[in-house]
Amino acid sequence: MRQSTLALVCGVALVVILAYSWCGRNPPQQGALVTPTPVPTVAPPSPTPNATSSATASASPTPTPAPTPIVLPPEFEKVVHKADPAVVELTVFDAKGQLLRSANAFFVSRDGVLVTGLPVVADGAYGVAKTSDGKIRNVTGVIASSTESGLAVLRAETKVGVSFLPLAKTSESVAVGALAVVVGSSLQHKEQPLAAGKISSPGQDSMKDVLEIGGSVPNDATGAPVLDNQGEVVGIITAGGKNRAESTASLDPVLGQAKPGANGHWAAAPIESPTPMPRVARRVLFNPAPRYPPEARLIRIGPNRGSGKYRVTFDLNGVVKSVQTVESTGQPILDQAAISGLRQWRAEPGSAEWTVLVPVTFQP
Repeated sequence: MRQSTLALVCGVALVVILAYSWCGRNPPQQGALVTPTPVPTVAPPSPTPNATSSATASASPTPTPAPTPIVLPPEFEKVVHKADPAVVELTVFDAKGQLLRSANAFFVSRDGVLVTGLPVVADGAYGVAKTSDGKIRNVTGVIASSTESGLAVLRAETKVGVSFLPLAKTSESVAVGALAVVVGSSLQHKEQPLAAGKISSPGQDSMKDVLEIGGSVPNDATGAPVLDNQGEVVGIITAGGKNRAESTASLDPVLGQAKPGANGHWAAAPIESPTPMPRVARRVLFNPAPRYPPEARLIRIGPNRGSGKYRVTFDLNGVVKSVQTVESTGQPILDQAAISGLRQWRAEPGSAEWTVLVPVTFQP
């Protein structure tokens, strides 16, 4: 009995010792959560002053501020309005009646004398001038020009006279720092004026007098006048897109070349034969009227409803040899329709070529 009791006591003691030993080697899980091993973290660097603004500036460059527009004084609004009837749309054609270009020009006298840039008319054969009221006048040709100044003087036909712009007397009247405006034809440019700026340099040589104008002059300003606050012409734009204009001092010697009453001549106009063609009694056998082009209905034709004159030349067989524009309708699409229609005409055969002048008036 004693041995059994002793064995029991020893077994219990052994269990206690083993339990204590096991607990010492494996600490409770709750104790492990109290002091966890810290994970190192990297804190972001503190931003230095202006760091954000510097990054933004490098990513988005500061835009260049737009120039402040010049506000025109009230007197210039009157100048632009008064100049409108005298500034025209000059349309130039080649010898075949095809459109070359349209540009600005302006009247400088009541009898129809026009001024524009020489490049506008240098290779022209015919031309018409259209005013803001819709009237179209035939331009007979160039009466004076200057390759040095780039100016051309022309004459337009008129029976009752035209509105015109007065010219500044001398270049001394052009003050540095004075405001000036560039006015174009309102038929081409709805927004007026085309440009406005201060005169920065009036030039000194009367034969090469150049105005430097502030602001932006558009490419299609060629032939437009530069006006001061009195409505007088102080310069002419001879090459659009540049802030330069020829002064009226350059125009004076060109106007001096023009003979009073001269009709002028187009450089590319057909040369008339000195020997007139014999008059032959022949009849036109087939003469259908030129058809009005449907697409022309979208174009503003004007009060004369597209009237023009054309010279039709027949060969020996009565077939149309050529059609030349004598007076344009003012609309290239109508001129082309007239030429196409007249080429279909036929006449009696004969022993010589002969011509006939045909007036054409289009009505939609």
